[in-house]
Amino acid sequence: MTRTGAAVAVGAPVTRAQRLAEAKERLTLAKVPSPAQDAEALLLHALAITRAALWSEPMRPLTPEEEARFEPLITARARRVPLQILIGETDFHGATLSIEPGVFIPRPETECLVEEVLAALRTREAAAGRRGVPARGILLDLGTGTGAIPMALLLALPGWSGFAVDRSARARDLTDRNARQNGVANRLTVLAGDFRDPAIPGLTGPADVLTCNPPYIPTAAIPGLMPEVRDHDPLEALDGGPGGIDALRALVRGVPAWLIPGGILAVEIGDDQADASMELFGPLLTDARVARDLAGRPRILVGTRRG
Repeated sequence: MTRTGAAVAVGAPVTRAQRLAEAKERLTLAKVPSPAQDAEALLLHALAITRAALWSEPMRPLTPEEEARFEPLITARARRVPLQILIGETDFHGATLSIEPGVFIPRPETECLVEEVLAALRTREAAAGRRGVPARGILLDLGTGTGAIPMALLLALPGWSGFAVDRSARARDLTDRNARQNGVANRLTVLAGDFRDPAIPGLTGPADVLTCNPPYIPTAAIPGLMPEVRDHDPLEALDGGPGGIDALRALVRGVPAWLIPGGILAVEIGDDQADASMELFGPLLTDARVARDLAGRPRILVGTRRG
């Protein structure tokens, strides 16, 4: 018997399809949210093959070496180690990002922030009788983590340059590496700094676009988060204080130093923080609004700085 209960001859090698079914069952029992997709992704990673190659030979037996690579990955995923950490990378709005333990993992809802910035730039150009996005500009991303947001924006805005700021040396090193991997290292400057302090050493002036995915989880809610988030993302990237909006209050104080009048602000917020965010940022912005994420939840505060 195999571990999935299928009857096979004693000592018969386990096929790719059998091993995949068994792995899916283990991840299902571990309450992993996407057991089939994750099992397949880890098998592809362990075998270093494409999905087409896997399913062109589903009955091909696993070699001992392949099994030795695959088993630790499934064991770790069943313990709720994030898939991105196990694979070592993730895709984000056209960028391929290396992922390391101890640095916040970007998630699909944050791609909506990138889309909102690009849409706001196109709207501004259209109002001036021009098409597309501005040919040049400067962006600033605070608490950059892997560099996901500035990486995606610079790939979409080839004439722009930017600054990525984080107080974590590990995050800054990872952002540097991701910038090289995505071909934007000559346009992105990585700085040590904190969004809680408007004076960031090395920042040359206010930017045309200011982005931030700050910590916005209320402290008391953190123990109830999914294990992939609670146990593997850095606490400082999650904890937004008792009400979840401590970081938003800090950002408001720094906007005049970081963003030019007429510049675009985009901030990710908790899905219950739309009213509080509008109250905090509304006096600084024209056309302020909260856009929804892929699941329809209010997620991105976006607007133009007054003046």
